[in-house]
Amino acid sequence: MQQPVTGDEAMSSRWRFARFLSNNKPFVIVWLALLISIAGIGMVSPLLPKFAENMGASGIWIALAFSGFAFSQVPLMPVVGRLSDRFGKKLFLWLGLFIYVMAAAGYFWAPTYRELVLFRVLSGVGAAMVIPTAYAYVGDLAPHGHEGRYMGLFNIAMIAGFGVGPALGGIVQARFGMHATFASMGILSAAGFIMVLLFLPSRVSSLRVMEVDRPVSSFALLLKDKSMRGLITFQLVSGLNYGAVLTFLPMFMTTVRSASIAQVGIVLSARSIVSGTLVYPFGWLADRVDRVYLMSLGMIAVATGIFFVPWVGGFAPLLCLFVVIGAFESIAVPAANAITVDRGRSLGMGSVMGVVNMANSSAIVLGSIAGAGIESSVGVSWVFWCAAATGLAGVVGFNVFMRRGVRVSRKPVPVLEASAPSSASTISATTPRKQGH
Repeated sequence: MQQPVTGDEAMSSRWRFARFLSNNKPFVIVWLALLISIAGIGMVSPLLPKFAENMGASGIWIALAFSGFAFSQVPLMPVVGRLSDRFGKKLFLWLGLFIYVMAAAGYFWAPTYRELVLFRVLSGVGAAMVIPTAYAYVGDLAPHGHEGRYMGLFNIAMIAGFGVGPALGGIVQARFGMHATFASMGILSAAGFIMVLLFLPSRVSSLRVMEVDRPVSSFALLLKDKSMRGLITFQLVSGLNYGAVLTFLPMFMTTVRSASIAQVGIVLSARSIVSGTLVYPFGWLADRVDRVYLMSLGMIAVATGIFFVPWVGGFAPLLCLFVVIGAFESIAVPAANAITVDRGRSLGMGSVMGVVNMANSSAIVLGSIAGAGIESSVGVSWVFWCAAATGLAGVVGFNVFMRRGVRVSRKPVPVLEASAPSSASTISATTPRKQGH
């Protein structure tokens, strides 16, 4: 029989939690800022196309009301990441959150759908500043040997923000109207902006005994790094699969399996909830097990699950299948983030985070576009089969790059800046702690 928790044990647990919060205030600030800002942008994203249509938009303008975000976000991510290595990450975090506030005000004010799309593009600029820079800041905070846990815990903010935002936006819009949704986005983004501006330290080096100055590598050097090629391959494959499935699973379920829109939402939410719940424990595992193995296992399992989607009948079996897919995604993602942090210590944390986030975001857009071509040519089932084949091929390419990266990673990594990383960073760059780094 399980013994009841005593008062002393409860006090000890609360004390440990309080000590964690006290010792990790910068992490908590960035975590909360990302959560509420992503929730804010998630409130309006699904509703903007319909709102634009009500304002008179049609055709390409309706598409831009949703995808215009990506057109500015994707190309700016690596640029902002590189600049954050030079000028500091706090600057770009608060600036990106401030742009979110301005975009929300623009949505509220926009007299026509053209201005609405313009501020949607501006939101993408804010996202390009916030997302890779936030990951880079936490990557700087993560102690050696705890990369998986830190990045796994941080991923919960992103997943929860995208999960809570659309539901919250729908509730606010239904009760108070679309302009109240825009105002709510602005309030949430302003709260994140104030937290970062007032309470976040500018330099991570003041928080831990880590590098005084980070290296800043050229994009050419990043792309020559074998491990970076492996990480980019992983992000491209993950993004292509996610974009294709997210776009065409609703069509498949409603037209082929006669499911309701509510059931589609439950399946997609279940995948995110399971993934968000498990990323921290699997991040802990990624600090102890070969990360390349974990990523490969996750990629193979996800691709296999996607392959069987057309043969799974009914709402309940599809729900179970996507719960399993979400679980295996949570195995791969923290391991990928942990390796990304390791490479960031050698090549520039912001630069590395910007490149890998760009690869993932652009692949999501390409996945939906490619899926549309496949669906119109040979049918919706082939979207899932092609996505699965791409995933399995990606496992091979990923492993080729990563295993070669292990062999070459013992060579010193040149940087453009005269400032050299500290001994801790040099050890990370020249002596891989685990296979796959």
